[in-house]
Amino acid sequence: MLETAEGQTFVQEKTNNNDHPQINEYFRACGIKHPERMAAKAKPYCAAFVAWVFIQCKVPMGKGSWTAVAAFNNVRARHLKKGQTPLPADVITYTIWSHAELLKHWPPDPRVRIFVANGANTTAGNNRQGVYANIPRPKSIVRHIVRFIPET
Repeated sequence: MLETAEGQTFVQEKTNNNDHPQINEYFRACGIKHPERMAAKAKPYCAAFVAWVFIQCKVPMGKGSWTAVAAFNNVRARHLKKGQTPLPADVITYTIWSHAELLKHWPPDPRVRIFVANGANTTAGNNRQGVYANIPRPKSIVRHIVRFIPET
C-alpha cells in the first residue's frame, strides 16, 4: 500500500490550487463523477488520496464518501484504542488542521516524538503542494489513528 502511495509523488501542483490532473482521479475513485467541474478551493484532496490508495489496493472501507477528513474521524469503531500499536498504512488525522495521511512509520519508543507519513495536498515543508513520502510529523498533533487493514 505504501508503495502505491509513494508511486504518486509525481503529483505536484503547478499553482498550489489543487490543479494537477491526477487529483481528479482520486475523486473519481471515490464516486465523484465530474471533479473537474469543482472549484479548486472546493476540493482539498488529502482524504480522497488516502481513499484512492485503499481502493487501488482493494482494501474494503465500507460505505460512505471518503473524500473528507471528517469521514475518517467519524468511523469510531476503526479508531485505535489506547495501547494499540499503530501500523504502516493506518490513517492519521490531525488536531491542528483538517488533514489525513497514511502512516509509514511510528517509533514505538514514547521518547521519540516524531513519526513518518505519506500524504497529499500538503507541502511537506516545501513550497509546492502535492503528494509526498516520508513526511516527518509530531506525534503530539495526532487526532485519530484509523485502521482499515486487520492485524495479521
